Amino acid sequence: MRLINQLLTSGVFTLLAMVSVLGEEAPIVPGGPRLMPEKTLAYVRIENADEFRQVLATSATGKMLADPKLKPVAGEIFNTASDLFQQIGDQIGLSLEELLAIPQGQFAVALLPLESSSNTALQPLNGAKSSELKDESPDAIRKRLEAKRATDANSGFGVLAVIETGTEDGSLEKILATVEQKLIDAGSVTRTENIGGTKLVRIIRPSNEKMAVEYFSRNGATVIGIGSGLGRAALDRWNGDSTEPTLAQSTDFAAVMGRCIGAEETRPQITFFVDPYRIVERIIKGSGGGAALVWPLVEDLGLGKIRGIGGSVFQGGELFDDISHMHILLDPPRDGIFGVVRPSKGDTNPPDWVPSDVASYLSLSWRMDKTFDGFERIFDKFAGDGGFATRVTEKFKQDTGLDLRESLVNATQDRAAMITWLQQPVTFNSQARLIAIQLKDPAEMTRTIGKLRETVWKRLESDVVGTTTVYRGRKREREPRPGVRSPEPCAAIVGEWVMISDSRQLLEHAIRANSGAVPRLSSLPDYDLVASEMGAQLGTDSPFMFSFSRASEALRQVYELAKSSQIKDFVRSRGEKSPVAKRIAELIEKNELPPFDEFKKYFAPSGAFAYDEPTGIHFGRYTLKAE
Repeated sequence: MRLINQLLTSGVFTLLAMVSVLGEEAPIVPGGPRLMPEKTLAYVRIENADEFRQVLATSATGKMLADPKLKPVAGEIFNTASDLFQQIGDQIGLSLEELLAIPQGQFAVALLPLESSSNTALQPLNGAKSSELKDESPDAIRKRLEAKRATDANSGFGVLAVIETGTEDGSLEKILATVEQKLIDAGSVTRTENIGGTKLVRIIRPSNEKMAVEYFSRNGATVIGIGSGLGRAALDRWNGDSTEPTLAQSTDFAAVMGRCIGAEETRPQITFFVDPYRIVERIIKGSGGGAALVWPLVEDLGLGKIRGIGGSVFQGGELFDDISHMHILLDPPRDGIFGVVRPSKGDTNPPDWVPSDVASYLSLSWRMDKTFDGFERIFDKFAGDGGFATRVTEKFKQDTGLDLRESLVNATQDRAAMITWLQQPVTFNSQARLIAIQLKDPAEMTRTIGKLRETVWKRLESDVVGTTTVYRGRKREREPRPGVRSPEPCAAIVGEWVMISDSRQLLEHAIRANSGAVPRLSSLPDYDLVASEMGAQLGTDSPFMFSFSRASEALRQVYELAKSSQIKDFVRSRGEKSPVAKRIAELIEKNELPPFDEFKKYFAPSGAFAYDEPTGIHFGRYTLKAE
């Protein structure tokens, strides 16, 4: 028993020693949000760059680039990009491939506010004497805080980056040394300071100390701050010497990211966060004299209700090639500009008029009447009470004899849909669009259009496709331009939908789909698959928006253009003045593209959705795995 006890005791001490040694050999780098301040304005982070590169290699895009049939094209594209980058690479002594390989772990970059170097809140206001600073009345404190905020707003923006390079950080050191030397040659000075065993380097421009560059390296990571004090503040947070809250402790950041980070097995590789209100505030208040006029208007619009916008991107998985989320965090009540944001719940299935060969389809359920009311309130804020009624609704009634709300706004069923379609032959603007709004009474809308044609739309012409009346403007004789589609604005009432399109061909195609003459999207297996996956993504939430899209159709347009003589002539002519265009022209001339099906097989359809909730609006997007 004594022997067993001795062995157990020795084993425990050995394990403790190993843990201690391993802890020293495997230091931990704090996550980006723990090194950023709570007031971070914008932030993006790749959790692990090395793992992300491996995931991309197994994605549909990675497999396509590795395909032996497509690799020559991919190789030429990368070589062209490398050659174009060479001018910058010569300045830092690195190739594009070496630069992209620098991050091995975490890579995070943030836009930060630069605070005033002086303590403005303690300075006399409007020539006040120093003795008056002792005034602690609420009014005096408010004035000092307003003065400090105004000064801070004029202090501009800074950048903080966290780059994990592991032990192989020679490339990054080379870049920093090159930048430091160029700044010194331009008149900057270098200062170093040892803080808790870590060397902090500061590169100061005497003409603008506010934009000093600070950096330090620790545990295989380098933190770079562009802006006085940003690098030092990050080091203090790492050391636990800062009393200021971090981005990770921000309630807004936590609320947004909590809606965008999935289960452990699908944790995103990329996350981002933006505080648009604070960015706009800083830009406007730092712009000079116009701020006093512009900022109150921004406040009246209610932009301050946006507490943050964040999102995530996940690559890889058994069912999906990628999944992304975005959440807009909003404060209730939704007034101001958000008074027009009135999503509703409704059917998302494609109507019969949606053809099966569309590039994309989108369905949107929306309270048109509430949006109209919200727009009227915003208009009246600028034009005065009753301004909208006088300048819009009454004017419309005088011109047409119709009530704007009753004849148009209240005539809808609160649902709109949009499709895009690649019109042949392929040109720069081949992608045609059709927008449709569902009606309560199509016959009444036909009478409304007739009234409008008698009053304000006298130039509107019409003809008939089958039994459907198509409205269009009078044609203008124009010389057709080679390689450019001539838009043909037109409209029609098809079933219970009023449609507007920039393509007569697309409108007629939708009419034929509605009659069953061409296949419909609702009968397409790909659509069923994408729509069924939306249910799994949503759970119990009901969407107000759903979309279906084929990236292969967008690729088809690029593919056809790359093979066309028009694009070759266009790029060749630009190449005479631009080295970038010249290399692209050489690339197009050099490569004979494989058949389109060799590309298409790597592109699966994707879906997107949005739903409304008390704390804001959530968006999601997913792409199925290509077979």
